[in-house]
Amino acid sequence: MRLHRFYIEQKVGENTDITISDAELIHQMLDVFRFKIGNQVILFDGSRSEYVSEIVSLSKKEIKFKILSHSAKTPPNKNVSLHLALIKKSNFELAAEKCTEIGVVEIHPVISERSEKKDLNLERLNKIVKEASEQSGRVTLPRVFEVTDLETAVSQAKKDGKKCVAFHPTLFKSRDGASISKDIVVFIGPEGGWTEKEMELFKKNNFEIKSLGQNILRAETAAIVAVWEILNN
Repeated sequence: MRLHRFYIEQKVGENTDITISDAELIHQMLDVFRFKIGNQVILFDGSRSEYVSEIVSLSKKEIKFKILSHSAKTPPNKNVSLHLALIKKSNFELAAEKCTEIGVVEIHPVISERSEKKDLNLERLNKIVKEASEQSGRVTLPRVFEVTDLETAVSQAKKDGKKCVAFHPTLFKSRDGASISKDIVVFIGPEGGWTEKEMELFKKNNFEIKSLGQNILRAETAAIVAVWEILNN
């Protein structure tokens, strides 16, 4: 039977047992899954390892686990950061959830000229990516950043020395001879794509400009497809 997976903030390290006191996690284990002493789960702490653990005691205040075994997962060949223009809340959350499952390491909400809104519930978004990480089997959580404007996002990406790629509808073709890089920043625009001014900003900063094909994709679909394409090519 497949074991349920849970992210915990405290580091397991070389410990042979661990106690959690997170009220929300305890509620989930006791009241939702109705775990009992002897049940086993998988815990992970963001260190690229996961731990098969057995419940040895439980109460409304804390749950104690015995670590039975652990295994480490190989890190991906690429670190992809997603910069997604603010779109409808439910669509942004869908993109964040699915890109987490695929393997994105950072999520940056960006205000663009055509953004439909200017803010985002980051607490809710962090909960969504945590649950997506637990469900998908990854052992790290993507980092969710504060909302920022496009110029600041571009400046920071270039300052970090990462390869930057902007995806845009089909009238733009991919540049030839794109270099291979481990750290890649992906920029996805809102409905309607980036404006001419924003495209000039990308070109000025030597972004690679890519297309996702002839069909016009919704922003959340474009984010999912772009991250998948970058990670698997």
